[in-house]
Parts: sequence; C-alpha cells; structure tokens
Amino acid sequence: MRCYLVVNLNKQNAAVCAADAAHELSVLGCQVLVSPEVKRLPGLLGCVAMDEGEAMQSCDIVLSIGGDGTMIHTAIAALAYNKPIIGINSGRLGYLTQIDYPFGDSIQKLVHGHYTIQERTVLEAELLDAAGKRSVYYAVNDIVIARNSVGNMVDIEIERDSAPFASYRADGLIFATPTGSTAYSMSAGGAIVDPNMDCLIMTPICPHSLGDRSVVLDGQSPLQLQLVAKNSFPQAGVAVDGELVADMDEHSRLVVRSAEQKVSFIQLNDISFYKTLGKKLLGIQ
Repeated sequence: MRCYLVVNLNKQNAAVCAADAAHELSVLGCQVLVSPEVKRLPGLLGCVAMDEGEAMQSCDIVLSIGGDGTMIHTAIAALAYNKPIIGINSGRLGYLTQIDYPFGDSIQKLVHGHYTIQERTVLEAELLDAAGKRSVYYAVNDIVIARNSVGNMVDIEIERDSAPFASYRADGLIFATPTGSTAYSMSAGGAIVDPNMDCLIMTPICPHSLGDRSVVLDGQSPLQLQLVAKNSFPQAGVAVDGELVADMDEHSRLVVRSAEQKVSFIQLNDISFYKTLGKKLLGIQ
C-alpha cells in the first residue's frame, strides 16, 4: 500500500504525528509519500518525496494530518484523483478526522483494510460576474454568501428550475453539504444531516423574518442566486469552505448545485457518524 501524508505544519503537533504515522506505516509494510518540505522533518527520512500531483496519482490512500480545515482542503485536492482520504487529528475539535493521536490500533486497522469507503456530496458553485467571467469552486463543507457591510443586510432572490423559489433579507445565506451540516450551518440553526444523504441544506444567516427557516433540498436541481438592489447597492462576499473567493453585486449570478464528483472518506469500522456526533458535539462519552 502506498500512503500519501499531507501535513499541516502550522499545527502544533502535526510534525510529531507525521513522524509517528510514517514509522508505523513503514513497519506495517507501506510505502509513505510526502512533499519535499515534509521529508525534511525529523523522523521522515525513509519517506519518498513527491510533488502533490504525482503523489496523489501514485498513492492508494491519502492521510491528512492537522485539523478539519486541513482535511477539507486535502479532500478537494484528492477529489480530482478519486483517492480515498482519512484524517489524523492534531488540532482541537477534529470532527471530520477519524484518527486521534496517539493512534492506538487505528493505523493497523487502516492498513489491514478494516474500513469502508463513504462517498460524500460535494457542492459546485459557478459564479458569473458583471464582466462575464466564469469561475467554478467546489466545497466539502459549505458555500456562504455574506454581507460585506456591517450596517446593511442583503436581499437575495433564488430561482430553482428557472422558476422563483425563495427570497431572503438577511446577513447572508449558507449552502451546506451533509458533511458541513455540523459546521457553520448548524451554528446558524440548520439541521444536522446524515452524511450518507445526497442533498444540500440552505440556511439563512440572521434573517429579517420569523418565517425563514433552514431547508433541506435535492441538490441535483441548480439554485441560481442574485442580489437585489432595494435600499442600497448590495455587496456580498462568497466564501467556499471558509475561504473568501469572490465578491458579488447585483450584476453577479451564482449557481449552486451538487457536483457530479463525490469525495471518498475512509470510515473505520468502529467509528460511526452518530458516535462522533455524540462524543464531540453532545459531550456523550
């Protein structure tokens, strides 16, 4: 088995986790691939250095070492190569990661194939700006449209299947995958959704109406959004998995749908979504 370790060196314990993971994988007969930067770390001299594209192409599985943010960015990179991914938590919450440090017998279970592959929904956002420039983004967790100005809300109109669907006056709007339903969407009052489901969750941020609630939708029908000028010229930012990628105004159009590709998460057999939910979000031991 060839394992590609993606290491977030900004995380406090990531280098130690990487060295221990590389050692254990090597002992179990795996070839360990890392970036040239990671190979210079103590304890990783026996690993094979490759650039990301070559390593993704060559590996059997990808191990992300860091926190949930590292896991998300690595998952998007692995999406293009259809490689399964599992996370090792060296951060704080680590909700998406499957393995905590110290590893216990988790690495052994991984190498011996005691896991399943869970295909998870990815969102695709297509932004067309006023000049006609088209940009496409992919999200494992969520796509957020949020106001740029602290003093003003934004008016958002949505079409579904080319027909008017919803209208919001709010601080913004969240489109979350089932994976991302336990992140920002949940904090804004959105439903928690089993990651095996293929859908998207649309949740307004501080809506100016008592009737506006989170909605779970089939993601196959595209949603087209535009900002509407009413009391002021609307301006908003578009964030994909927590990273600001573009600005929107009333001349922009944003289309959100489920992507054709799905990200492959490795699920260790003794760790379920509901067990993780109870432990890390509800405090159940």
